[in-house]
Amino acid sequence: MGETLNKTRALGVLAGRDLPLDALLAWARSADFVVAADGAANTLYEGEFVPDLVVGDLDSIAESTYCVQVEVIRIEDQNQTDCDKLLGLISESGYDSVTLCGLEGDALDHVLASLQSAAKSKLSVRLVTRKGLGWVLRGGEAKVMSLPIGARLSLIPLSDCSEVELLGVEWELRSTLISPLGATSISNRVVGDVKVSLGTGACALFVSDPSLLTPSWEI
Repeated sequence: MGETLNKTRALGVLAGRDLPLDALLAWARSADFVVAADGAANTLYEGEFVPDLVVGDLDSIAESTYCVQVEVIRIEDQNQTDCDKLLGLISESGYDSVTLCGLEGDALDHVLASLQSAAKSKLSVRLVTRKGLGWVLRGGEAKVMSLPIGARLSLIPLSDCSEVELLGVEWELRSTLISPLGATSISNRVVGDVKVSLGTGACALFVSDPSLLTPSWEI
């Protein structure tokens, strides 16, 4: 099955339940490969959508889930989060990028752990949030994007980051150091094509604008 799939449209669904169901289903239907982490499968089934795979320790799966014809992969390793397991499985399936839904939820510890999972993953990770999109960037990476003018943008360090550049925003960064215990860039504003790069470290770029919630695989 993997050889026939579009290798750029992998969707990972976490159990945050933060997106409205119709928005989540729109993303799922636009993807070519959908993996649900544990209880996230329950949410997809509520919308009558069956993912390609379900992965995790499966402690949150509803009994009705097991009646659905879907491949379920149980990984008991408690040193890995369900997000770790999901990202690892997508990477092993031949993908080099993933879009993650259901990140936020109402548990801050899960949000932070999922961001950590994304930062240490081999995959290029994009995030679908309640209000827009996000990206996890690592040292040596650069990204140029056409984003809605006036959109709110924040660049949050997940580790110490050196040689950070953030251009195309109202308050630019040029060869700057940012750190979880130091400088950051919060509630900036897009004024042109955005370019972001960093020499070392890992950070999360968040952009809030309603137009970004429509499923697209171009950004």
